This record gives sequence, structure tokens and C-alpha cells, in this order.
Amino acid sequence: MKAQHDIETVLRQYLNQWAHPELAVAHGYGDDAVAFLRRLRADDLPSVENRFFELNDRQSNQNLGTLAMRIRRAPGEIRRRIDEVNSSLERSEFDRGRFLTIDVRDSQHPDVTEFLASIARMQDRSLLADNRAAQEQRFQRIRELLARLGSSDPSDVAWRTRCLDTRRHVTFVGVEVDTEGRAVNHHDSSDALSGGQAQKLVFFCLAAALRYQLVGPDGDLPSYGTVILDEAFDRSDPEYTRRAAGVFDQFGFHLVLATPLKMIRTLQEYVGGVATVSIRDSKASRLGVASISEAADG
Repeated sequence: MKAQHDIETVLRQYLNQWAHPELAVAHGYGDDAVAFLRRLRADDLPSVENRFFELNDRQSNQNLGTLAMRIRRAPGEIRRRIDEVNSSLERSEFDRGRFLTIDVRDSQHPDVTEFLASIARMQDRSLLADNRAAQEQRFQRIRELLARLGSSDPSDVAWRTRCLDTRRHVTFVGVEVDTEGRAVNHHDSSDALSGGQAQKLVFFCLAAALRYQLVGPDGDLPSYGTVILDEAFDRSDPEYTRRAAGVFDQFGFHLVLATPLKMIRTLQEYVGGVATVSIRDSKASRLGVASISEAADG
């Protein structure tokens, strides 16, 4: 009877800490428990467990730290790239006595703040001591975080996008500055602008971004310079149209413009040739060539 009691005591102590579906607190499970113990010893469970905790400490800590570092650094990297675009914007006046610059502002969602805080808690040095219970709790938190990151649930997908898409962690504001560098106007979007004003804002940013992408910070001319613009400058006033075309020309771009003939007179100093397209209906169209003076007069 004492042996049975001792067996049940040992089984109870073990199963209270590590549940096992094939064992129970009864002396009849003694042989099964011994067989299971032999398998654990044959598999060298202590070394496997030590390896697990080592990986849990070193690799997960390193990988989570790298992820958090990249998220935190992303706004600074975006600012550095926008600085190059701003260098392009400085090449031409946006308006008389005014230049356009793009201001990058932090716009971090609370979910991002909490996500980074949760990673910091997992990396808390107090949890990395030789405390197996704390390590297991840490592993459980990491597993829950990774499960949410890999989830296809719409709410989790939206959360993951907010946390990992670092483009959403900043907003862009167009700032008009005078020759003294003083801000005189701000554009957080084109919603409040007229059609011509919105187009003006877009073209200046487009020309500067293209120059940055195709030239780089130290070059003068783009390596590939043909830019095709559909319905170019159709809602812009003549003065702005000439200035915007001058921006592209100054940046070294070769423009192919699809635009109404009425714009040719305004653009004629930038136009080297004109092709006309006449469309009667969906089954009949005609392509022709016209001189610049004919197009301007037409």
C-alpha cells in the first residue's frame, strides 16, 4: 500500500506541473510513467530544453529587437529620402518668390506604440535571467504575438498593416516658403485646392520625385528622361503651365504630352513636334502630323 501511495504522490506532483493525456494519478499508471521517463532520458530532454531556452532568449530577442529597430528608424529614413526630393524642389520656384518643400511629420497610431511596448516588455532583461518559468511565460507571449501577426482575420490584418507598414507612420505636408525660408502656406492634401492648384502641387512633387529616382542626389541629368503625361496641364493657367513645363525641362526630362491643341501655343517653346489624333467613334480614328504653328493656330 505504501508503494502505491508513493507512486500516486509522484504522479500527482508531476502531472500538476506537466499535464499528460496518457497518464493519471493512479498506481496502475506506474509502468506507463516509467516507460515515458525512459523515453525522455533517451531523447536527452534536458539538453533539448536547454537549447530551446537558449534559442528563446537569443534568437527571438535578436529578431524582435531588429523588427522594433526598423520600425523606429523608418520615419528617419523617409525624412532622409524626402530631403533629396526637397533638394529637387529647390531648383524652381513653385510660385513667384515661393518654393515648395515637403515636411514629414510623425503620425504613429496607438497600435504601433503598444506593439513596440509589447516587444520591449518581452525583451525586459529581468525575464532573461535563469528563470525557466519566466522564460516559458515570455515564450507564450511571443507565440501569441506571432499568431496575431500571421492571422488572416480582417481585424488582425488591419492591425498588422498599421503596425508594420511604416509609410503609415508619417504624414506629408507641402509647405510653401518665401525666399527667406519663412512658411507662408501649408497643404496637407489637395482637397481644399482648385483643380489647377491641385494639379500644380502634383506636378511639382512629381517632377522632383522623378528627378530623385532617376538622377540621384549628385547627378545633373536623368539616366532615363522620357516622361509621358496624359491630359497634361489641361486645368492649369498659361503662366503656371509654362512654369511647370520649365521645371521638367530644367530637370532634363523629355516630355511626351497628351493635351488639347489649345495648350500648344502656351507650350510651343517646349514642343519639338506635334501629332494629332482624331476620333470619330470607337471604330474610326486618324493619326496625323502637324507643324507647331498649325497646331497653335488650330
